[in-house]
Amino acid sequence: TALSAVRVLCRFLEESESCTRICRAVPGRSSRRTSLVGVLNPDEVDNLVASPDPTAPAGVRDRAMLLLAARTGLRPVDIVNLRLGDIDWGQARITLTQHKTGTVLSLPLLADVGEAIADYLLHARPLGAGEDHVFLRSQAPFTALAPSSGLHFVAARAFARTGSTASNGTGRGFRVLRASLATRMLAEGTLLPVISGVLGHRGIDSAKHYLAGDEKRMRECCLDFAGIEP
Repeated sequence: TALSAVRVLCRFLEESESCTRICRAVPGRSSRRTSLVGVLNPDEVDNLVASPDPTAPAGVRDRAMLLLAARTGLRPVDIVNLRLGDIDWGQARITLTQHKTGTVLSLPLLADVGEAIADYLLHARPLGAGEDHVFLRSQAPFTALAPSSGLHFVAARAFARTGSTASNGTGRGFRVLRASLATRMLAEGTLLPVISGVLGHRGIDSAKHYLAGDEKRMRECCLDFAGIEP
């Protein structure tokens, strides 16, 4: 809005012959502020996933959701919206329509993730529930979890139990697990297009946000002081 107003003012001044060529000095678009990505190291992620109580139905469910987020990078809303029919056990694949982009995403069902989900479905999911969502509330009414509050409490309890803190001191939700997966893939040399495809982005530009979390390679991009020495 500010750029547009300044551009109109400069155009007016040029037309009134008060100034010349000043409109070109106004940027065509504003720069976007990029915030640091909060991530956890692999050991912290494993501790977070293992923190729920394995003897409680809610703990079995929470572990399955945390592991699913950590291994696939699914968005929180797609985790709570996951349906029983989205899992192809024979082909070991998860196929769903993403809530944010509306596009179909197909991911491999990793062995440990499949075992955790199967454990929940067979031993901890409420019996007789008329819902086809995979993950349900542990108390009646046995309906799907709320995309915001439901997963917020799951993540908040896990962070509280482990005392984990994201690298930049912010973030205590499922999105930290998504960012941690992307950053770990970058550190292992995975190409950005591959990361973008795994995370279900519309384009590669969305994956560039996670470059800030790869501190080692970001340091290699720093410029020296050649030509601008004090």
